[in-house]
Order: sequence, then C-alpha cells, then structure tokens
Amino acid sequence: MIRILLLSSMFTYVYGANLIMMQAIWRHGDRAPGDLPYPKDRYNETYWPRGWDQLTNKGIWQSVELGIWLRQRYGATVLPIFNKDKVFILSSDSERAIETAQGVSAGLFPPVDDRVWESSYLRYWQPTPIQTAYGTIDALLRPTKVDCPAYDLANEQEESPIAAQINSEYGQMFKWLQNTTGMESIDFWNINDLYDIQRELDHNMPQPSWLNQVFNGTTIMDHIRELKRITRNQEFNSPTKAKFRGGYLVNEFLKNMEDFKANKTEKNVMMYSSHDGTLSALLYALNVSNDQLVPYTATVLFELYDDDTVQLFYKNTTGTAYPLAIPGCLQICPYSNFLALLENVRVRSLDALYSLCGTYNSSTSSRAVATTTTPHS
Repeated sequence: MIRILLLSSMFTYVYGANLIMMQAIWRHGDRAPGDLPYPKDRYNETYWPRGWDQLTNKGIWQSVELGIWLRQRYGATVLPIFNKDKVFILSSDSERAIETAQGVSAGLFPPVDDRVWESSYLRYWQPTPIQTAYGTIDALLRPTKVDCPAYDLANEQEESPIAAQINSEYGQMFKWLQNTTGMESIDFWNINDLYDIQRELDHNMPQPSWLNQVFNGTTIMDHIRELKRITRNQEFNSPTKAKFRGGYLVNEFLKNMEDFKANKTEKNVMMYSSHDGTLSALLYALNVSNDQLVPYTATVLFELYDDDTVQLFYKNTTGTAYPLAIPGCLQICPYSNFLALLENVRVRSLDALYSLCGTYNSSTSSRAVATTTTPHS
C-alpha cells in the first residue's frame, strides 16, 4: 500500500496501489526576451545578464524548486536516487531547456552518502546526464518547429476568421500601438511580440504609463495578455491541429509504458525538458487543456501503478499537482482504456508524422541523440 504524506508544498492523495513508473514533461524556467518587444523599448540586452532568450536567475531557481518538488513527491517511490539504468532525462536542444533540466536535476538528485564527492560549496550538487536531440529537427520536444504543410492548411482555415475578427475589433488599438511603440504594423499575427513586455514586468522593470491606458474597459497590457492567450491556443485547439503537433509526443508516453510493462526496458522514470508550445500541444492532444497559457516550469505527470491504472496530473506555478481525466475515463483510468482512448490522436513514428504532414522524406526519419552532462564544460 503506497503511503503519501500531506506536505505543504505538494498535492497529495491516498491510493491503494504501488507507483511503478513516472513520466514528466515540463516547460523551461523564466527566460529573457528574444529581442526588444518593440523598437522604442529601452530594456536592451544589457538588462539581461545572460543575454537574449537565456534562462534568468529566477528561471534557474524555478528549475531547482521543481526538482525539489519532484523529490518530495517521488523520493520514497521511484526516485530515491539517480540510477542511470532507471532514469532518463531528455531535453530539446534549446539552451534554456537544457539548463532547466540541469536545475531540476540539481534539486532532484542532491548527492547523499557515498555519492558526496565534495564537501564545501558543491556539497549539494552532482553531475547528471541529460540527453538532447542536438542538431536535428526535434519533432518530439519542439513540434512547432516541424515543417507540416497539412497542419499549416488546417490552421489557416481555422485561424483566418478569428484573425479577421480580432483585426476588426482591435484595429483602433493596433493603430494607436503602432504610433506608440514604433512598430511598422500591428495585427493578429504579430501582437504577440508585445507580450515580451510581460517578461520585463516579471523582473520589476518600470514600464511606460501607456500600458495602463484603457481600451474598451480594459488596460492595454491586459488586452496584450488576452490576445497572447488566444493566438497561442489557436495553434493547437482542435483535434486535427492537436494531433499534428502533439500526437507524436502522446505516442512517446504511451510507448514508454508499453515497453516497461513488456520488460523491454528497466527505465521507469522518463523526464523531458521542453517549451510552452510542447505542453500546450500535449494538453490539447490529451483533450485536457484549460485554455490558459502554460507558465514557466509547468509540468504534466503520467503515473503508472501496479494495478494496471494510469493517473494524469498537471502542476502549474503552485505546489499542487491537479488531477486530470481524459474524456471517456475517470481520473484513475484503467491502463488498457487509457491507451484505447488515445489511439486516434497517437502518431506512432516519425515516418507516420511526416506522412501525415505531407513532408515524408526517408532522409529526415532518423533522430540523432547527443549527450551532455551538467554543468556545461
């Protein structure tokens, strides 16, 4: 009988079966913008110590906190220590995702007993191997980067009327923002650039007063946030688009469970470091999205138990793992039902994905995986 204690920092439950496998996928931690949000913005790259697009100190700490949280949740079951035969960590080739995986590993696997190799300022750190899909098109952890004409067509058909509606509804605000920000034009397709202002707000960088001006009863910044939510979710929020962008990742989690149950692998902890679009695609593919933006270090958890049941959880910025139920099943879902209910969205191979996308090419069907260790040399 599994015993799970109530801790202040985590969601807990009592369930009468033993956890035998855990899979987790998270978004990277807080990062700097990729560039100036708009031409007249004054916070250039010198305001971000690690540079554009890089993990911030805040993001590093978020990563370590996630690792600590995972250790509290799973340390008594499937993650007592790091064991290379049982634990696998894969990151996209993005530096911020790799570094987030390093931070998670630092919080999750502090050295104990005979693994303590240094007694002073590195006392609580040990190197952990992180795999990456370096130098390849990463259809698994960066699905939005995959060239997929069939997806583009489906997205365009659904997006066009929404874009037209928003451009009409917000046309006056967009024109005003052009003059205020120095941008050449603003519409449905590039309003997201201004969302990088939120990253500055997250770092307490004072902002111009125009962000608090009101348009149709709502501040400009709140409109920018809502338009970001609409435009981001529009990329994934139908069964067709979700399958194109999330079906291959769904297959990864299901195949991992199938291989473990068939004794094809000893690995019972699989963890993935990725991006907001990756998690959004997955949540829509599972049909459990809450239609909100995915925050930094948000995590989806798959848990397999020895009574042949699967449980699904979502951890956002709180210390709570919220239970999710895929349509057609209870939150504690029989393993066979879980697989059957997700069969239609599952994309079983890269060849199948490229065929579905209309871009099949045998030369693109290989997927190289390189290894790095933490920290970088």
